[in-house]
Amino acid sequence: MMKHIHISLLGAQSYPVYLGIVDQHPDEVILVHSVTTHDEAIRIKQELGKQSMQLPVQLIEFEPVDLPRIFNQLTKNFSNQSAENLYSVNISGGTKLWSIAFYEHFSKYPQVRLLYIDQNNHICNLKTLEQYRSDVPLDTDIVFRLNGTKAESYTLLSEYTEKDTYCVKKIKELCSHSYDGFKSFSMPDVLKWKEIENKKEGCWVSDCGALLWDKPSKKIVIRLLNKKKVEKEEVLESPHVFSLFFYAGWFEYEVAKMLSEWKYAKEVRMNVKFPYNVEKNPKNEIDVIVNTGNRLLFVECKTQITSITDIDKFRTAVKNYGGMACKALFVTEAGMKNTAREKCEDSGILSFSLQSSFANLSVAEQMYLKLEHELFEINKK
Repeated sequence: MMKHIHISLLGAQSYPVYLGIVDQHPDEVILVHSVTTHDEAIRIKQELGKQSMQLPVQLIEFEPVDLPRIFNQLTKNFSNQSAENLYSVNISGGTKLWSIAFYEHFSKYPQVRLLYIDQNNHICNLKTLEQYRSDVPLDTDIVFRLNGTKAESYTLLSEYTEKDTYCVKKIKELCSHSYDGFKSFSMPDVLKWKEIENKKEGCWVSDCGALLWDKPSKKIVIRLLNKKKVEKEEVLESPHVFSLFFYAGWFEYEVAKMLSEWKYAKEVRMNVKFPYNVEKNPKNEIDVIVNTGNRLLFVECKTQITSITDIDKFRTAVKNYGGMACKALFVTEAGMKNTAREKCEDSGILSFSLQSSFANLSVAEQMYLKLEHELFEINKK
């Protein structure tokens, strides 16, 4: 009985390997890894088990750069390809020497498909030159798990309600009434924020006005005095009022809502929190993550960039949580400074300001146009 045996070369990026396996529907899998990518191989094997793909998975460790040893290992492990079986070999990952050696070794066998998978999930048969985009759906959580992490918590944009939208409208009116006063309450220092986290209800009073919060009722009452001593009071009440009011969550919501109307957005997650690791991941929360069906888009939202290091932290987090194929977008409410824009460009991060202006296009249309121009481009390493 003919068997389909899938062989894949594993480098630092696990998703193209996983995608190739799921797309090809093999009967057996062989993962070629180095000593440094053993953990990635284990994660792929575990993920295949979670997806009820009860495949025999064999792990073979290869020397990564010593060419004579690589060819010796190829001869030892892959010299008896049965003509009764079908083989597919994914040479996308691993070292360049692996790709060359495996191509050289397997190209002489007629029953072998030699495959290359790019960041856009295009699968190319290097022998026939046929190319197609895989129809394997992109699963956000699988991408995280293959990169050795998980989302500890997040909120789907679809969970927000009309009350939340109305709440954002009122928050923006408060900000316009007294920017400094609003900021003093909505951007609390560490001690005040701990008080909010630990108390179900409470009240702050300052020269700018007063703030009262009631967690069980999901309510915030705020009174603001502007520079002309004109008072404005609002009762903010919605399912997500606390995440919207504090630390510019309302701005993140507006950006997420705009992105949700983009034709490529399949799922939008907000406030995605990951396990904290100060050495590997200096940032453990991503404001917005959009599943485009093809690759993930990570989005950082700030009213303005005050520190260039924010860009570095974001870039590191995107690569560690999502891998090389993900796209990154930094959105500001105010116009972005040239230094920040240049830093984003140098870091491979798209930048966009809601103050952008272009004739005959809305802000949302401008954002979509910029994203679509870059969405299918291959990222630099």
